[in-house]
Amino acid sequence: MKDQAGPVVPVRARGAYRQSALVLGTAQLGGTYGIANRTGMPDDDATARMLAAARELGVTHVDTARAYGDSERRLGAALPGLGLAVITKIGPGADVRDSLAASREALGLTGPLTILLHRAADTAAGWSDLRRCLDTGEADRVGVSVQSPDELRQVLELPDLGYVQLPCNILDKRWLAAFSDERPDLVVTVRSAYLQGLLAAGSDVTWPHLPDAERDAVVATLDRLAVEFGREDRTDLCLAYLLSLPWVTSLVVGAETEGQLRRNADLISRTPLTAAEREQALAALPEMPVALLDPARWSA
Repeated sequence: MKDQAGPVVPVRARGAYRQSALVLGTAQLGGTYGIANRTGMPDDDATARMLAAARELGVTHVDTARAYGDSERRLGAALPGLGLAVITKIGPGADVRDSLAASREALGLTGPLTILLHRAADTAAGWSDLRRCLDTGEADRVGVSVQSPDELRQVLELPDLGYVQLPCNILDKRWLAAFSDERPDLVVTVRSAYLQGLLAAGSDVTWPHLPDAERDAVVATLDRLAVEFGREDRTDLCLAYLLSLPWVTSLVVGAETEGQLRRNADLISRTPLTAAEREQALAALPEMPVALLDPARWSA
């Protein structure tokens, strides 16, 4: 249902945990983020307006990290009174207690957070400390941000795992077999829905590790599917596909401007693809090289 102020983002439940289908990503608050970024980092006033708009639109959570530059501090200055919950990530390779203390100081928050390890490689050293945050009430959920399906399969065995964040988009078919067992209590939040802006920019930018002709063919297929499915455009198709996956709880999508945030909220408030449309899209799109799907390999 939509009110006069704009679309209300639906909220999804995983056990007792409730999270809006749109989580506001805040890497953009700590630096110029995304291959298609055109406006740079929003200033403090723009940040405050964006967070207030997020709350108005029904967003329940913001996603940040120690590794996101000044993001946590800037959130801490703007969050009071808004009632937005925070998901943050332990610094890569950092001590869990030290990193969490630094996050709390920057955010100015004393209540429970959703806390993730920023990389799967840190589970051996940090998972037991992170689990203790559940016992002390410092965390309402603990989890891991993973980069690949192999990492996902490894962390799914962790005790008390309640949250996973992973990169996925309409071109990335690697994840489809990774959730073979039903995990109704597990929150799965997808980042990089637009492949760091490539899918939104289309043929206007170079795609790493993919010739221009192949890029243009993929963009044309996405645009055709958007028309066939009655979607507004390619970005609408990309979000509707992800939200149709039964194991996806939410999408974490950043914004450089309030206008972008409102646009994303509007799209995520719409009906996802049907299962039949999802299968049709998967059949129409070619396999993509992992070097394109994994931004960590773009500099190679």
